[in-house]
Parts: sequence; structure tokens; C-alpha cells
Amino acid sequence: MRILLLCNKSPWPPKDGGAVATLNIIKSLSTQNVSVSILAINTSKHFVKADEIPEELFKSIDYQLININTKICYSGLLFNLLFSREPYNHKRFWSQKYNSELKSVLRKNFDIIQIEGLSMYQYLNTIKQNTSVPVVFRSHNIENLIWSRLAGEERNYFKRLYFRILAGRIENLEKKFINEFDGIIAINNSDMEWFKAGGLSIPATITSFGYKPEEIPEYSDVSSNKVCFIGALDWLPNIYGLIWFIKQVWPLVLKSNPAAEFFVAGRNASEKTISEIKGPNIIFSGEVESSSQFIKDKTVMVVPLFSGSGIRMKIIEGMCYGKCIVATPVAAEGLDYDNKTDIFIESDPSAFASGIVKLLNNPGLRKEIGENAIKNVRKNYNIFVSSENLMNFYRELTS
Repeated sequence: MRILLLCNKSPWPPKDGGAVATLNIIKSLSTQNVSVSILAINTSKHFVKADEIPEELFKSIDYQLININTKICYSGLLFNLLFSREPYNHKRFWSQKYNSELKSVLRKNFDIIQIEGLSMYQYLNTIKQNTSVPVVFRSHNIENLIWSRLAGEERNYFKRLYFRILAGRIENLEKKFINEFDGIIAINNSDMEWFKAGGLSIPATITSFGYKPEEIPEYSDVSSNKVCFIGALDWLPNIYGLIWFIKQVWPLVLKSNPAAEFFVAGRNASEKTISEIKGPNIIFSGEVESSSQFIKDKTVMVVPLFSGSGIRMKIIEGMCYGKCIVATPVAAEGLDYDNKTDIFIESDPSAFASGIVKLLNNPGLRKEIGENAIKNVRKNYNIFVSSENLMNFYRELTS
């Protein structure tokens, strides 16, 4: 089977949730001996040089990058706000150059064309005009929920108003296209329920993140006072959640455990963000080469999110390595978990801090939570199971 993936950024390097999700589905398909081609927009924000991509990726897939300027133009944003009903953050990804290259690529024979994420929806008409191959939309999240929740967190009146307008426009778009594809792949049960509530009437399945069994290690305890956070620091939900944690939770942790240290890692942090996350016993590591190496010597991992959608790959990664994780309900949305058994879920600052302190102070509890987290990943996030389900879905569409 030959599959073409259309992406709004290069899946390599896998340094944010979207890239990780796309790269993981490529790994999933590789276990089924599928021929994969990628046509990705190479943005200035996530710019990648072709020679930086590992040679094994080029050997296994046809990997093509199209350089497109997607930088925010504030005059364009204002014009869009006043005279359009389309969400500006997606219109930025329309490119005649990419569209022309897409037409050329579609001359090749594919069995499935898969659109990765909402921004690439605007190329659907081009696809339908040039081929009759089934087109699948793979949703990374329900994006209108991200912006509506951000609006609820935002204190600036004008930003809050714009976020609400954006959320409304994106919701209209997400409801509009539900049945325009030949199939939909949701990333979790919560997102699938949203599509169903919106009138989903086409074939659909759920494919999440997955690991090969040999990639999942045995539990190994880390006895330290190190707490960590890792996430892209140019993504507002991460920034808002991190600031909440530092202002409302971290002082309570230090009150109970003055020796505790908080390590923060993330790419593209602005000077403003860096200044806002400073505090007692807080170490900012910036962008790290490997997320797994960063969390390896940390005892507790925190994921404080109050807006967002989709699935938090970093929680699954942390659980895979047996890390004790304390997260908010929104952060764990869409995940398979058992609260207080394989993860701690808290939204109140005091309870959140208490969970961290308990885990720092109790090796037996850490072992129990860590071992259960690894069992969870082995059971629910097996890449061979998810890839077989995905292939069955593709076969249904092409039969």
C-alpha cells in the first residue's frame, strides 16, 4: 500500500506534539511495510535543512519539503479579522507553490492520501480535482477547544476577544468538513465523541501514540528532589500552565520540601517567558536535545495544562519510562489512566503540590505508580496493535 501524508511542518525533528504524532504514525506504518511519501510545508518557525534529516528516514520514505513563509503578518491578520470568516492561523498555510507541487505529486499512484492536521484541509479541493483516491483526515486535536479554553485563561480583554473569535471560526470549520473526507482518524476517544456529536457519518477510527514492546524499559527508581516540566514554550497553553504552576503550586512544594528543584525545558521561549518562569530553586534548561534524557534523572514530572486538546505525548513518554506524573485533568484528557494508580490528576494548587511532595518523599509509592504507568503503556499504547487497526481501516476504505 502506498500512502501520501500532507503535513503543515516537517515531522523531523520530533520536538513538539504535532511532529511527534506524525513521526509516530510513520513508525506505525513502517511496521506494516507500507510505502510512505511526505509532502510537508517547511516553515520559518520549524525550518529544517534536508541534510539534517536522518538518512534512514530518507531511505524508508519519500520525503519532500516545500519552503513556505508562514510568519504572522499583522496587517494581514487585521484584514482577515475585519473582512474574512476564515481563521487566520490556518490561512497562513495556504501556498500556491505548495498547491502546484501537490498537483505534481498526485500524478503518482497512491492508495490513501492522509491530511495531518487542520491547516492542510484547504488543499482538499485540489486533491479531489486531481485524483479519486480516498482522502483521510487525521486529527491531532479539536482545535476550537484549545482557543476557547485559552480565551477563558486570558486576562487581556482584546486577546480574549480575539481568541473567542478564532475559536468560533475554527469550530465552524471543524464542523463543516467532518463529512467531506472519505474517513477520519481521531487521536483519542474524547475527540471521536466530538466528531460524532457534530454529525459524523463517514468511516472513522482512533489511532493514538504507540511504542514497540522492546522500547519500553523496566521500572528504575530515581531518588532525588528533582521535579521537571518539558514542553514547547512558544505554545500558549504550556506557558499559561507553567506560570500557574510556578506562582501557585511551586511555593507550596518548597514549603514542605525546601530542597526540591524544578527543572524546566522547552524550545523557543521568549525573553518575557524566561523572566516569568524565574524563581527559587527553578532551573531553566532551554531546548534540550533529548526529552527522554532530560526526564531520565528526574523523580516527578508535572503537566499543568488548563487549555488544549488532543493527547499529551509527553505524558505517555513519561509513563513509558516509569515516571511519576502529576497533571491537571485537561492535560490527561483522552488518555487511558487510573487516577492515583498510574498517575496523579489534580487541579487545585494545594492538592497538586501535595501529590508532588508525597511522591518525592515515598519510594514505595513511586515504585507502585511507576510500575503501573509502564503496565499502562504496554497495554494501551502498543504500536503493533495500533498499526494493525490502522491498516484494517485503510483496507476498508480502499476495498
